[in-house]
Amino acid sequence: MPEYSITLSPEVPPGMAEEFAKRVYYAASEIHGFTLVHGRGGEVREIEISTAGEVDPSEIGRKLNLVVRRDVLPQGAVEDSPAVWQSMAMPRASRIGFADLEDNGLVTRMGDGAYAATGVLARLLYQLDHRVRTMAVEGFGAVDNCYPALIPTSVLHRAGYFDSFPQFLMTAGRFRSDADVYQGFATEFEAAEDRTAFLDGRTEHIGYCLSPTVCYHSYHQLAGRQVPDAGAVLTATGKIFRFESRYHRTLERLWDFTMREIVFFGSRKAVTDLRQNVVTAVCALVDDLRLAGHVEVANDPFFTNGADAKRAMVQRALRMKYELQMPVVDGRTISVGSFNLHGTKFGEAFDITTPGGAPAYSGCVGIGLERIAYAFLCRHGIDPSDWPEI
Repeated sequence: MPEYSITLSPEVPPGMAEEFAKRVYYAASEIHGFTLVHGRGGEVREIEISTAGEVDPSEIGRKLNLVVRRDVLPQGAVEDSPAVWQSMAMPRASRIGFADLEDNGLVTRMGDGAYAATGVLARLLYQLDHRVRTMAVEGFGAVDNCYPALIPTSVLHRAGYFDSFPQFLMTAGRFRSDADVYQGFATEFEAAEDRTAFLDGRTEHIGYCLSPTVCYHSYHQLAGRQVPDAGAVLTATGKIFRFESRYHRTLERLWDFTMREIVFFGSRKAVTDLRQNVVTAVCALVDDLRLAGHVEVANDPFFTNGADAKRAMVQRALRMKYELQMPVVDGRTISVGSFNLHGTKFGEAFDITTPGGAPAYSGCVGIGLERIAYAFLCRHGIDPSDWPEI
């Protein structure tokens, strides 16, 4: 693979290297690997990249420096996140590695960022989801829902998803209704030198995307409706699709994964209280399962402009987003859940109101089932006889 050294101007401060690293692959699809080159003070002065073929390094450099100026630097230095909660169990060395799951037939790679779960892992995913669903329904009166994998593109636009996370979006298309398109398709596809280009020339967007999160279905479902000041709570499990580029890794980061969400609407106080009460309930569940973890202040990975970088700063300052972090292998931690307050953003966008006619406040809690299951197996191993009661 060709390799290039790109000078960054301006440099990336030491405390922001990770924020930059999260965005490198999204800057240009030609980048297949990268290494950050640090100066003596820890600042990132250069980035060494590898590509699949010859590229114009000045154009790749332009895109990387655009990301630095637009998405990274406006956030300011990211300070260590203050801990909101710490589990009773302390981190320890993982009992397994991901290869153990593959060797025991518990996971099968189905493609980039996609795995099938089998046996005790499949059962564990079901059991964990059942525990969180029971907590939502019995503890908070949540109404259970079952949502489709597809979501109208217009709903994501209305929710502001295009303005915040275009890097994750995966759209749905179909072959154009045309006899010539269908005629001899199989043989033409087989003979095509570039099959991606062949498909692109014969498909069209159908007005739907693969759902990037569960809660947007809830906003769509309640659009134009009134909710009580005291709070309305919904819950659902759904398949979630986010393009993670080359960042996909084991069960830690997938393009296709499963999430249980609890979504709540109402007055500001009701939503704030519900978020805190769900945090408390989830943390109690973590302790009950004898898992290590902590909850910290976080922000979403906005990726469009400097204004969104400032939104990330506001998120952290107002503690609108918490994340539940759990240890896995090699000393790493992963986010297995998030606890979010939205203000009236979605109430206004979807005309969801309280009895007084004001836009409803909203919040949501999402638990990534593959991630929490992986953290569970790293902690307790793959033999169910060693597991706590689930």
